[in-house]
Amino acid sequence: MKKNVVVPKKIKGTILAFLLWSVFLAPLHAEESNADIAVIVSSQIRPYVMALEGLRSRFQKPLTIYYLNSNPELIRHHLSKKRYDLLIAIGPEASILAWSTLNPDDKKIALMVLDQQKLLADPEPCGVDLRIPIKDQIYLIKQRLGDKRKIGILYNPLENRGWVEQAQKEGAELGISVIPLPVYERNEIIKVLSSAYQNIDTLLFIPDSTVISMALLSHLVKDALLHGIAVVGYNHFFVEIGAVLAFNIDYEKVGILGAKLAKDILSGSQCGLSPPPFEVEWNEKAWKMITEYLGSVGASRSERKVP
Repeated sequence: MKKNVVVPKKIKGTILAFLLWSVFLAPLHAEESNADIAVIVSSQIRPYVMALEGLRSRFQKPLTIYYLNSNPELIRHHLSKKRYDLLIAIGPEASILAWSTLNPDDKKIALMVLDQQKLLADPEPCGVDLRIPIKDQIYLIKQRLGDKRKIGILYNPLENRGWVEQAQKEGAELGISVIPLPVYERNEIIKVLSSAYQNIDTLLFIPDSTVISMALLSHLVKDALLHGIAVVGYNHFFVEIGAVLAFNIDYEKVGILGAKLAKDILSGSQCGLSPPPFEVEWNEKAWKMITEYLGSVGASRSERKVP
């Protein structure tokens, strides 16, 4: 069973702003909608298509669409020959092409890309990040699961050391313990997690190439659940396999937000990296299993000894 979580005032404004854009953002004004805009899409997978549809819904003038997986070299050739007022890339492959093909001063936006600064070697990219701010995640975990949580994070230090260090700092400010669980190889994960069960009551998954594996994630989430550990994931799949909480990025709203950024950049305004619109999903069934396992509704591992 799913239900919306009551969002704390501290971050309610951010999410509300995205919702207001979704409902009230009108098509771009004439001067912006008359601009010659091209969109490169990495592939036609569902998240990219949803972002593209959100983007297109806010333009009056049809956009020139290139699907990178159809003919990358031909698209590169077109981009080198024709100058667009703005280029919008959807997906990492499309963004790499855009940043490598265009002049540094050309106007461009990247959507549906994780860690844009690192991937594109650009300290100040314009676009929508796929990382939900870690402070927001920890605040929501605290708001829904309770105070004094002990959150374990599985991660490869080569990929996410800085992110986890930031999580520790943000957690300390909120009275939450963030416990790093570093792994360098996938075959280390089960051993590391099993050893951590006695020290954590929550397991937060973040995007990490070492940890990402649908079969492995299913095993990890179910095993954590059996140990009374509340799992928090970053998309609906985690709820399907037993997570208590998930932060789901709204891909269509990513595109809508991309349209707003397009308006800003075409009108001469500064454009930076924006956090993604997201929704919070709650799994009452999983939470009930955990609270029953712990012995009383709402009990935490810090309050009770778990068998």
